[in-house]
Amino acid sequence: MSTIVKEAKRMKDKTKYKKLLEAHSNNILISNYNLKDKFTDFENSKLNESRTLLYEIKEKPLTFKRYSRGNIVKVKFGVNIGSEFSGDHYAIIISKRDTMYNPILHVIPITSDDSKYNINLGEIIYDEKQIKNLQELYDKKTNNNEKKEIKKCINYYSKNKNRKSFACTKHIKTISKLSILKPLNKYDYLPKLKLSNKILDKIDLEIIKEYTNFNYKK
Repeated sequence: MSTIVKEAKRMKDKTKYKKLLEAHSNNILISNYNLKDKFTDFENSKLNESRTLLYEIKEKPLTFKRYSRGNIVKVKFGVNIGSEFSGDHYAIIISKRDTMYNPILHVIPITSDDSKYNINLGEIIYDEKQIKNLQELYDKKTNNNEKKEIKKCINYYSKNKNRKSFACTKHIKTISKLSILKPLNKYDYLPKLKLSNKILDKIDLEIIKEYTNFNYKK
């Protein structure tokens, strides 16, 4: 390698590290502001982002879990600019014909914001039937570790009791499947939840009205 090439590489590396150091300093400064709302979990968001990117690079996953339209997942949206959707939120999968080789999904975030632009989904996260099944399973189990895992799910989803959810169609988003949070444990009922065709039809209509000029008449 010639001296000129070596010097060019050295300067390029120096510029690269300088940019990374500036980004690190900026993140520290943002963290020190102790801001609320989307910045509340800023540090975890940045850490998760770096870990996910490293996983993507090192593991190079070739296949992914397959999802159906209407499934509900919890997504790490991260900390985004301005009013872009941020934080960990439940979301509705609206992609059709997903496959194990497809790395991305189209989703609509779920919010607790009762806005005139959002679609009322009712109490979809707290599923009374599923909670009852978990409680019955808990009563039957004798293994303390299993009972703890079941109780963890019951307590986690019970926080959503009497809490309505809304589909935020104005924030429709493409995500990587790597951004989807894993279930709490094998007793987590979230993978079993799926919206009815009636609600999905409502969402479809709202998408048509929001993103197309198609003159739909019911």
